Amino acid sequence: MGKSRSFFCILLILGMVPATGCSLNQKLLPAHDEVLIYPLPYDLTYLRTMEALETFSEWAIEETEKEKGILRARNVHYSSLDDADKRLVTLLIKRVSRRETSIALAPESQRVLGAEKIMERVAQFLSREV
Repeated sequence: MGKSRSFFCILLILGMVPATGCSLNQKLLPAHDEVLIYPLPYDLTYLRTMEALETFSEWAIEETEKEKGILRARNVHYSSLDDADKRLVTLLIKRVSRRETSIALAPESQRVLGAEKIMERVAQFLSREV
């Protein structure tokens, strides 16, 4: 009975490690709170940001609200170990002036694993326009 009890405890502990991984990532990952500002009109910025998101095979656009300046993408790389499919990134696109637009991650998305790569890709797409 002692061996089966210790085997069960080991399985329980190993089962809890992936479950705590997501909450630890949220605390350990650096916040990506940078704001990208480009001398581009709002419509073009929104379009290029959407095109940048579409280049990721592991992310799918889940929601678009152009009037509110919101683009949401969900990670579609399903894995039972790290809950990648629960990762959701929200990009906020705002008109700074008639000729300037900003792009930033929503506060709840600033510590999502992979969000920094999305921002890098968006910066690449928008830099081509400038």
